[in-house]
Amino acid sequence: MLDLLAARPLKPQEIARITVSLSHTHSLILRNHQPQTGLEAKFSMEFAMASALIARRNGLSELTDEFVRRPDVQSTMGKVKITTSDTVAQDDPIFAAADRVEVKLADGRRLKSADVEFARGHWERPLSREELAVKFHDCADAELGEKGAAALFGELQALERLTSLRDLRTAADLAA
Repeated sequence: MLDLLAARPLKPQEIARITVSLSHTHSLILRNHQPQTGLEAKFSMEFAMASALIARRNGLSELTDEFVRRPDVQSTMGKVKITTSDTVAQDDPIFAAADRVEVKLADGRRLKSADVEFARGHWERPLSREELAVKFHDCADAELGEKGAAALFGELQALERLTSLRDLRTAADLAA
């Protein structure tokens, strides 16, 4: 969905239906179809699609009860339909060969994603340094502050140059 949105920024009111095709295994994992809490939303494809459309991201900031319960998020989740694929991934037969997203616009046009064989962040589809930094900051800023998280991220990116892990600064040093 994020790739579709990068190519064509959409608004929730432009969308009639979002159909996500994925493996039966993924459908079991992503079992919460109308989540009401951040914890439930972690296991919801409907929420992932709504979050991508509304916030243009799926991060920890969106996994709050307040965000999940927003009327626009709840309404957008209702536009998502899940289907399962009978195809089989060569490297892991419990998953589909590829996942897909199709968006039906209110005017009847359809947008289709490319086949997604590997999730962003999979070793076959690693995050770019910029994507990794965004994800790291999403996780670390609240504890370390923006400067501390940036310093730790920089140190972790240069880990191979350290002679010892003792050379890493402590979280308290980074937060200061």
